[in-house]
Amino acid sequence: MKEHPPWHGPPDDLLGATVGVEQTVFRSETLVIELASAVAFPENVKFHLRMAARHVEGVNDVWWRRRDLMFGGLHHWGNPDRPLEDETIRFGVRFPDGSKGTTLEEKLDFDDWPPPRPTGPVLRHRGGGGGGGTNSFISGHWDLWLWPLPPPEPFEFAVEWPAFGVPLTFVEIDGTEIAAAAGRARPYWP
Repeated sequence: MKEHPPWHGPPDDLLGATVGVEQTVFRSETLVIELASAVAFPENVKFHLRMAARHVEGVNDVWWRRRDLMFGGLHHWGNPDRPLEDETIRFGVRFPDGSKGTTLEEKLDFDDWPPPRPTGPVLRHRGGGGGGGTNSFISGHWDLWLWPLPPPEPFEFAVEWPAFGVPLTFVEIDGTEIAAAAGRARPYWP
């Protein structure tokens, strides 16, 4: 089995430490996106986001008919030849030093192994899906992978999703607890 570098994904042999973030990233009358928690490792972190949407007659009728797009076909995968569609959800981070990474820059095609060390933050989709719903309510989740570990100070987290009425929105996340949790990650087997 090939060992992957820390900018590629979570370590296989470590149990990360969980931190409750519980930060609202976006809220409207019809849609909420929450940064629920983070699982920190010594060099990187996985974020868990939750989303809930409700149908409000006359408010979101157009996009509610397209709600099946909320959990499928939303990834751009960093392909510069593929046009960026309004249905594509975009996440990003910006560290205090000005460095930033977005899910639009991620690459899944690695011709070289290990993949070359990136020059700035890497933010990747690591899965997600719908969690169920009714004719008037749906919920779901996304996992995002961030390398390197954010600094132990505030940094910015961003989301944008034009098709569903989410303008480019920034929230401040305190990296102090995430950095402290990274020190609590431990091997599965000592």
